[in-house]
Amino acid sequence: MYLAARRLGVGLLVQPSIDAIEKAAADADVIVIHYWNHPLLLSALGRADLGSTRIVVWSKVLGLHRPQVLTAEIGDFADVLVVTTERSRQSEAATTCGIVHTVPGIADMGRLENWRPVPHDGIHVGYLGLVSPVKMHPRFAEMCARVSDRSVSFVIVGSGGGEQKLHARAVDLGLDGRFACTGYTDDVSSALGTFDIFGYPLSIDTYATSEKALQEAMWVGIPPVVFPHGGLVDLVEDDVTGIVVNDEDGYVAAIDMLVGDRSLRRRLGDEARRMARSRFDPYTLAANWANVIAVALAQPARSRSPLYANKTGAELFVAANGIEADPFAQSVESGAQRLHADVEIASSSPLVIGGDGGIAHYRSVWPEDPVLDRWVRLVASS
Repeated sequence: MYLAARRLGVGLLVQPSIDAIEKAAADADVIVIHYWNHPLLLSALGRADLGSTRIVVWSKVLGLHRPQVLTAEIGDFADVLVVTTERSRQSEAATTCGIVHTVPGIADMGRLENWRPVPHDGIHVGYLGLVSPVKMHPRFAEMCARVSDRSVSFVIVGSGGGEQKLHARAVDLGLDGRFACTGYTDDVSSALGTFDIFGYPLSIDTYATSEKALQEAMWVGIPPVVFPHGGLVDLVEDDVTGIVVNDEDGYVAAIDMLVGDRSLRRRLGDEARRMARSRFDPYTLAANWANVIAVALAQPARSRSPLYANKTGAELFVAANGIEADPFAQSVESGAQRLHADVEIASSSPLVIGGDGGIAHYRSVWPEDPVLDRWVRLVASS
């Protein structure tokens, strides 16, 4: 991306100081912030004076539950809020911001120009993306093991630190020889060429929105099976462009049905391809973004206070999660409420513990913060 930007004449500031950010902001008519709860991003926004300007906040997250929340403060901070799924319009930020647009993020479909099916034996159910409990359904391996046809293989493409544990669990469940974790690849086209079905069950609290891996699979006509979590329900229309399931039994049944019905795979895959090539057309989305910038430029430039200013690491984590911050907000205080809050914190989801914007992520930036340290020790002890 860095080299591509340079070739296009885009100036880049790598790890800029606050002074450099403020100088760049002073020269800008519009500032576009690619937003998700990242401690370094919020730390910078809490210290930088961006002057009198127009700000477009482009949300990269669903924004409805911790640790990735689109708060009312973000809505007030933005002149225009751009969300990547319609579900994000339920967020506080979308309620408080006066102008909200929906523009999905898209993958680089140029990587798929040479896509071709790769000959292989049997049916391959593939997964492409982050291999980690913060992303994947917690019973991913168990659902694979329940698929009836024992000739079906499962191909997991991606990295994220969870590969070894996931593979070991699959082997324990009797999938040895039929469950492969192949690691990260830049050659997405070849990886997708080995898939017959795109099995993409994500965790219930995923903050996924326009999911590039899912877009890519649909772009080349691989029928997906998904849960209605995050923004995926806006991408896959059940029995039209894929299959949407509500529970583990439904997921296994959907995979079984697709394995046994080639015509169904073809029908859903063809419609997925048609939809993806219409909805994720880069020229259409470029025009949408040109409109967003025009709308922003039509707004009067204004000054605003830094976002979440003058906060410790733990206080910033609480502020960034807004109305979803309990029990962490209570844990910052003293008294009996803190004890009850700490019990709830100890049982936090993997996403809140170890995901982007989670407590471990914040502690890595503020290792001396005693409250963050206590939260990390709470989840470790549980």
